[in-house]
Amino acid sequence: MAGNSNSGRSAKPSFLKVIEGNAGKKSASDLLRDIETQTVGAAEPPMPDYLSPAAQEEWSRVVPDLLVLGWVHQLDMMALASYCEAVADWRRFRQLIAKKNAGQDESGDVQTYSTGAKQISVWRQLANDAEKRANAAGALFGMSPLARRNMKAAPQPQGELFTNEPKAAASRYFT
Repeated sequence: MAGNSNSGRSAKPSFLKVIEGNAGKKSASDLLRDIETQTVGAAEPPMPDYLSPAAQEEWSRVVPDLLVLGWVHQLDMMALASYCEAVADWRRFRQLIAKKNAGQDESGDVQTYSTGAKQISVWRQLANDAEKRANAAGALFGMSPLARRNMKAAPQPQGELFTNEPKAAASRYFT
């Protein structure tokens, strides 16, 4: 289907044009204005009340880092909730597999039928599915090396050289 909206390369972001050079000869002021208007400020999405306790723990673990990087916004609640639930599911299934494998039969990984046929267990299948869901949702937030390669961290102002505790300690010795 030639000529539809999916044809050709997707547009290169303005910040990349500034870094690599402006082959299209667009004015620098237009590029800078595009960069400023494309940026969505980082904001913590509200944690959904329906998350499982393990998913809430994952939410609390990743949101502060995503805020620092500027990679999360209030609009990202559903994608982030999907990631957190997938990680919680994966952990739960992996723990269940480990418990089942603690015996000699390794029934957590392989299911053996009465005929002697073996198949990957339903717990392993569920864990694999949860891992795929977590990886797919996590890639949206730069949670893999390949995904991070394409992400751009929001510029952070340089803070003080010392935080409060080291600063107080340094002032005792260097004043």
